[in-house]
Amino acid sequence: MTPVSHTIVFNILNGAATQLPELHNLSDAGAGKDLMHLTPTRDSELICSGRALTPLTVAPPATPLTARGLLGNGGISPAVLTRGLLRGLAKRGYRVAFRSFNFGVARPQPGHSDWYDSAEHYGGFDASPDQLIEQALLPELTRQARSGHLSVLAECGVGGTTFSTLWLRLLTGLTLTPAGSTKDSAKLARKQQLLSQLQREYRQQRQGFCADTLLGNPRFHDAIQRAVYRLLRHWPQDLPLPRLAGGMMFVAPLLAAHRARPDLTGSVDTTRWVTAGEGQAVLAHLPEGWRLRLNCTDFNRSPHRCLNLYEQGLVVEGCGLGGCLVLAEQLGLDQDEIIGTLNRAVTEHMNQFG
Repeated sequence: MTPVSHTIVFNILNGAATQLPELHNLSDAGAGKDLMHLTPTRDSELICSGRALTPLTVAPPATPLTARGLLGNGGISPAVLTRGLLRGLAKRGYRVAFRSFNFGVARPQPGHSDWYDSAEHYGGFDASPDQLIEQALLPELTRQARSGHLSVLAECGVGGTTFSTLWLRLLTGLTLTPAGSTKDSAKLARKQQLLSQLQREYRQQRQGFCADTLLGNPRFHDAIQRAVYRLLRHWPQDLPLPRLAGGMMFVAPLLAAHRARPDLTGSVDTTRWVTAGEGQAVLAHLPEGWRLRLNCTDFNRSPHRCLNLYEQGLVVEGCGLGGCLVLAEQLGLDQDEIIGTLNRAVTEHMNQFG
C-alpha cells in the first residue's frame, strides 16, 4: 500500500498534577509516593526506546526500585502498545517521528531506535508552561500541519482526570463520578471528596463555567488542560488540527475552547472502551463538526491475558493508544496484522523481565 502521507508525527503532552497532595493515593498511574511524576517521562522512553531509561529512585540515598513488566491489575501499559503500533506503521513504509512536550516533568532521556526517523523532547521540570506552549508546542504542531503530515496529539498525565472531571461537571451539568486509572474504592472515595471540595471552592468565585477562572488557579487545572485549551484557542483557522488521540483529558478543554472558537472542527480518536459508562454521555456533548472515531480491533483475539483485560475495561486508554489504533485501521492494517503487532510488542517487553 502506498502511504497517503509519508510522515506520521506522534506528539505527546506529558505532565503530572503534583499540586495535588498525596497524588499516589488518588491514582494508579504511577510507581508510588514521590515517584508519580516520573511516569510520563518513563512512558515516553518506553515508546521511543522500548524501555524506561529514567530510574525509579527515592532520595536520599538514591535506591533503585524494581519495575514490573505489567500494571498492578495485570494489564500491559498502553505505552508498550503505542510503541508497537508506531513501529508497525514504520514497517509499512511510513516515516515516523516522535515529539514530547514535558510540563513540570523530566525530559525523557535520549535513546536509540531503528524504526523512528527522529525524536525531539521539549520542556522539562522548570519549563514555563506558557512559554512551552507558545515557543514549542504551537509552532511545532502548526509546522506539521503546513507540511501535510499526519499529526497525532496524545497525552500522558498523572492525576489530570481529577481536573478533567471537574471541568466536565461544570461544562455539561452531568453528575460525573471520579474518573481515571484506578478502580480502588478507597482512592475513588478520596478523589470524590477532593472533587467536592474543589467545586465548593470554585463556586465561591463563579457560578457558571469560566475558563479564565479555572486556568488562573492551579487548584482548578493541570498543565495538560492548559496546553490543549490554549492550543485550540490560538490555532490558525486555515490549518487542520492534529488528531486528538485520547479521551476525557481532551474532551474537557475542547468543549471549553469551543465556546470561544466554534469555527474549529476536528476529531477525537480513542478506544471504544472509553465510551463505557459515563464516557458515552460525555462524548455525546462533542460539538457539531467534531468526529468521534473509535477502534474496532478485538483484543480478545490475542492469547495474552494482559491484552484481553482491555476488553474487560480494566485498562481503557493512555499514551495515544486509541488514536494509534484508529490510525492503523484507517491506513489499512487489518485486525490480524494489528493483533500480531501488539503481540510482538508484549512479548518483547515482557522478555526484559525474565
